[in-house]
Amino acid sequence: MRKLLSLSLLLALFGGWACTEEIETPVIVATEDVLFVGGSNVRLSGRLITNREVTATDHGFLIAETEAFTSPITISLGTKDGPGRFIGETFGLNIDQQYWVKAFSEVDGQQLFGEAITIQTLSPQLDDFSPSFSRAGEIMTIRGRNLSEDTRVFFGDQEAQIISNQFESRLTVRIPPATGNTLVPIRIQIQGATVEFTQPFEYQAGRFTRIGQFPESVRIYNTVSFTNQAGFHVGLGSIRLSSAYTKIQRFDPATDSWTEVNFPGNSRSFAFATSGYLGGGAEELGFNSFSFDQSFFKVNGSTFERLPDLPFVGREQVAMEINGDLYVMGGIDPGSNQIWKYSPATQSWTQIGNTPFSVFLGTPHFVYQNKGYVVNTSGELYEFNPVSNSWTFKAVYPGSLGEGYGMAAVDGAKAWVGLYRRSQEFFELDLTTFSWKAKNSFEGFPRSINLGSFVYQGEIYILRGPEVSVTGDLPLELFKFDPNGL
Repeated sequence: MRKLLSLSLLLALFGGWACTEEIETPVIVATEDVLFVGGSNVRLSGRLITNREVTATDHGFLIAETEAFTSPITISLGTKDGPGRFIGETFGLNIDQQYWVKAFSEVDGQQLFGEAITIQTLSPQLDDFSPSFSRAGEIMTIRGRNLSEDTRVFFGDQEAQIISNQFESRLTVRIPPATGNTLVPIRIQIQGATVEFTQPFEYQAGRFTRIGQFPESVRIYNTVSFTNQAGFHVGLGSIRLSSAYTKIQRFDPATDSWTEVNFPGNSRSFAFATSGYLGGGAEELGFNSFSFDQSFFKVNGSTFERLPDLPFVGREQVAMEINGDLYVMGGIDPGSNQIWKYSPATQSWTQIGNTPFSVFLGTPHFVYQNKGYVVNTSGELYEFNPVSNSWTFKAVYPGSLGEGYGMAAVDGAKAWVGLYRRSQEFFELDLTTFSWKAKNSFEGFPRSINLGSFVYQGEIYILRGPEVSVTGDLPLELFKFDPNGL
């Protein structure tokens, strides 16, 4: 309002002067408006006012940190022909600083100034960033205000590359490599000021490390594997393009050593096993011809006690110990979607129903808080409640199902699922929220399959071998996966 009133009075004076030819018309410079103020830049408008033709040899603005305009910054706009508005902009000011500004013009060798006004540059402010979880090298968008051109972005102690800064409010940055922590703060440094997001950024983690290989130079398939207090056991099955493999090997993660253990039963492929039981399976006699084995054993560490035979036959059945009982379900034989329950107290089997979908050894499964969990062939995770004998949908696996035969491992309130055939993706499942989080992909030989896995001291151990169709002298390799490794 004050500026409009002053301009109106000036126009009225010009009107009066225009009627009196003998009075020389003055030239007036007005500091008109502040069009934009950011953290380190300002855009101003001024006006050269007169009712006659005039040429300014220079015009612009002065900006200073003192009202006396000592050592001012000059925004020089050069020559101006005729009266009218002019706009100037400058960068590189100090953030959160008071400045005095005024317009100027040089006319007929005389320097004219407008009224001095004050401005206050702004402090940087942060709004949000996306994504909040990703890998090093990916692109992130940071939104805020007053993010000047001298902005620097840090992930913890690692400085990020700023790809673009749009309107001092939208930064595009490349996420720098991690230096040891998966959760790091994101801070913005501008001149001497630092602002930080309250929410940390999380690096996608997970490190696979090859720690050894199977103790024999053979490639075995259709094996059994189980883990108990004696160690990780894997064996039986068949040797590639050869005969049955009759042994079971035990791995001790504390000593990184393998030991052969004696199995008193028949050799077999496609058997089921848990930490406490082993049984079933079949011997392949020819193309799609099998001799089923119904023998059943109690596992005590690395020894085996034969129990009464199974009342059913099957291949690739899923077995889970839940609340002291053994549940065997599904399989790949026609009609083998039955669920059998074994009660060790009575050494008796009971058929308790059928699975609502196909379940076999290649469908990832695990036990958590006395319930079973299975990821079916559509990627749907279901919870099996043995008390109510019911199945409840919980989540959908977010990765590629490849060609089936994925794996699952559980530790505490988290499970890890993935590594399907022809897929190297791995995901972490929070069993309290049933939300998924991507882990770093497996980077070993891509045409590999899983032969067994176990958890030890918070890390997942996985025995992998090349697919049967892969030729060459390639060993079975044991990997260790650190879920928080970078």
